[in-house]
Amino acid sequence: MPKVLVAVDVQKGFVSPSSRHVLKPIEDIQHRFDHVVFTRFYNPDPSPFRRILGYHDLAPGSEGIELAITPRPDAVIIDKPNYSGCNAALERHLARWRAREVHVAGIATEACVMKTVGDLFEQDILTWVIADLCASDKEHRFHDMAISILGTLIGTNHLVNSAEIMPEAA
Repeated sequence: MPKVLVAVDVQKGFVSPSSRHVLKPIEDIQHRFDHVVFTRFYNPDPSPFRRILGYHDLAPGSEGIELAITPRPDAVIIDKPNYSGCNAALERHLARWRAREVHVAGIATEACVMKTVGDLFEQDILTWVIADLCASDKEHRFHDMAISILGTLIGTNHLVNSAEIMPEAA
């Protein structure tokens, strides 16, 4: 079975003091997977993020939507105007690769990572959250709360650390 990494929203607009630490490890670990997908959030006008939340960052074409790390040459990049990276484009790639399981890392654990993981689970994709390669762009406490909730949603046995899945990467 192919090993797939889904790196959620590792973008310049989400890099902060509480998320910066995941950049280099994700950039390094991507080379240890058979396939890699990077999701990239953008905030069109209009959007519920603008209208309901008053969040106007990451407009299409802005510097904030650019990836904060260098994806490997064969990585797939999927743009999305919502929280979840589990969409038709990702589903097509997983089907083409015959992948029924993925590892997820990225930013923001309490929002886009959590929604992506929940949606993958509901699509019957075996999902592993690489907890030490996820982060909140707000505060570390949001990451901690989200990891706890994700353990309830998909099972604590599906929360792993990078050293557990790829010891030589630690």
